[in-house]
Amino acid sequence: MLGLTWQAMAQGLTFRGGGISGFIHGIDLVFHEAGHVIFGFFGEFIAVLGGSLNQVLMPLIATIAFLRTRQPASATVTLWWTGQSLTDVAIYAADGRAKALPLLAEGLIHDWGYILGRLGLRQSAETVGRAIFALGALTMLAALALLALDLLRCWNASSPDTDGRPRTAA
Repeated sequence: MLGLTWQAMAQGLTFRGGGISGFIHGIDLVFHEAGHVIFGFFGEFIAVLGGSLNQVLMPLIATIAFLRTRQPASATVTLWWTGQSLTDVAIYAADGRAKALPLLAEGLIHDWGYILGRLGLRQSAETVGRAIFALGALTMLAALALLALDLLRCWNASSPDTDGRPRTAA
């Protein structure tokens, strides 16, 4: 996860579709496209926004489920995925004015061109993208920190006490 975080931050708002990042983008894309269908019942604007919203909500919902079932390490992985998904959305949002990214098919609307246009923010697409990217990067870093803390907690719980007996988890 550390290497993927570094890769995402180094790539910034530039789309690169290959390697493991491209694989994760493909998973994000499935949830993104499903979001258009799921949120399609709430009108055109929400249907268009629903792609990016669902893309971020799915790993966030998994994070909440893992936290509720007391699986902190799993929760950090899906929290990291939430951050990664935000950085993926950020690339799309930042492209809302230029509309240079390839879409799935000819004739489709650019979600973020539409969203930002409706909000009167199309000229600020790069700024919006940077803000979303920063939130995603911070989320990934927080997930890494929480994972490190959980690993430390597990390490300390399994280390022998001063009398040589294993410690019991509190």
